[in-house]
Amino acid sequence: MWLGSWQSLEMGMVKLRPVLGVDAGILFPLVYQTRVADTLAWDGPASFEEFQQSLAEREVQTSLGQRHVFTIVEPQFGKPIGMTSIRPDMQLFRGDVGLWLGEMYQGRGYGTQTVRKLVEYGFEHLGLEKIESCVFTGNWASRRIFEKNGFLLEGTIRSAVRKRGLAVDEWLFGLTLPEFSAWRGVILHLCLSPVWQKAKKEGVYQPTSLELEGFIHCSRLEQILDVANRFYFREKDMLLLWVELKLLQPEVRWEPADGDDFPHVYGPINLDAVIAVTPFAPDDDGRFRQFPRQ
Repeated sequence: MWLGSWQSLEMGMVKLRPVLGVDAGILFPLVYQTRVADTLAWDGPASFEEFQQSLAEREVQTSLGQRHVFTIVEPQFGKPIGMTSIRPDMQLFRGDVGLWLGEMYQGRGYGTQTVRKLVEYGFEHLGLEKIESCVFTGNWASRRIFEKNGFLLEGTIRSAVRKRGLAVDEWLFGLTLPEFSAWRGVILHLCLSPVWQKAKKEGVYQPTSLELEGFIHCSRLEQILDVANRFYFREKDMLLLWVELKLLQPEVRWEPADGDDFPHVYGPINLDAVIAVTPFAPDDDGRFRQFPRQ
């Protein structure tokens, strides 16, 4: 299946484009004999020549729709910073996702946005019913990338792969099409409990930010931890409002902020659009780490 309109997948801080053989020159130093390969089932390239040939083969295969391999590009300067792929099964029913980023680009949100866009590609372009990924147990950074994108931990696969002569366990994460559809149809809003109690009495939710800025700040699921830690660190009396987009009456605009696109609600939120309200508390040290579940 050819990429068609998906030849370039761009979102916020990252752009995914079909891999090219010439990418080897920039990507090779990011993975060769680095700690990046420690977290992958693949041990990394043995030589530049091998890596360049591998990328050239994948360039041809991706152009023919036989594979779906992308170079992760930092769009501001157009520099390759890693690789990702999605591997569908023969029935185009289920696929698995893999990625790696150079060490200097890790922990900056590139991985989360890469998986988000690749998941959209898998469900909307390839027509998959489920997407999975395996992560070495103990690799919490990668685990958070998938949890931020709505993946659920399905279990631990014992002795899943042999890595440098040792048996390694893996976490298995999965996301189904219905889960993806539900996840995309909901946005989240953080508020203090007294603010929500006031809204219930008034019959509409209109915080002070609506008057001051003209809109209500909301987030996607994968953004909520960063938002909570930035603006509500150590705050314990928090609630999370789950707002269903199709029930929401005011306009929602997806606008850039801090290198990502956030949903802004331009008007009071009608209470029937709030399909759930859940407590959202930090850990003992004040940081929010647990991804919320409705």
